[in-house]
Amino acid sequence: MADPEVDLVSSLTAPQDATVAFYDSNADDYDRATRSNDLSALYPLLLNRLPSGGLVLDAGCGSGRDILAFLQRGFRVEAFDASAQLADLATKLTGVHVEVQRFENWPSPLARYDGIWCFASLLHVARQDLPQALRKLSRALKPGGWLFASFKRGASDTIDRRGRRYTNLTVTSARRLFGAETGFEGVRVWQNSGPSGLGDVTTWIYVLAGRAR
Repeated sequence: MADPEVDLVSSLTAPQDATVAFYDSNADDYDRATRSNDLSALYPLLLNRLPSGGLVLDAGCGSGRDILAFLQRGFRVEAFDASAQLADLATKLTGVHVEVQRFENWPSPLARYDGIWCFASLLHVARQDLPQALRKLSRALKPGGWLFASFKRGASDTIDRRGRRYTNLTVTSARRLFGAETGFEGVRVWQNSGPSGLGDVTTWIYVLAGRAR
């Protein structure tokens, strides 16, 4: 069954700025649509591997739902998002100052984070830029740190009907991408169906990866 969220259109026809513009223009609606999404079954996959009170980076945090969940579980959180409007909403919701930043330009600190959470965020990075983005993220993890990421399942890049660009992965391509060349080991990849941020049923590719020692 085709994913109703994704229209099979070449990503080359929609620049990344159009994706960010969607979130800036629809930040309040997106916040209302996603704030109550229940990810409580996914949080422990990352958090249970981290030290109590550890520092988590929410990379591409949206309007702050997951920041709030991590804070409530006793973790410290830093965050960034490419959308200035979503970053502002997240800052107001959580009290954590959210930087306006893209993966491509993010000045990754060295070995700072116990865990990094990339829920439905790395999937907006262009395919050719993903390896470098992952190398930066792996360098930002402390030794023994872990990263969780999610992508939509697909063999090609797409643009949805809202104009957002996606770099889609399969289980096989995700395993190939998250490996020693990008600084990860102990990689687990699986797929599962669930709602997307705006309610459509999506098949997700989930990745849990440790920093290579």
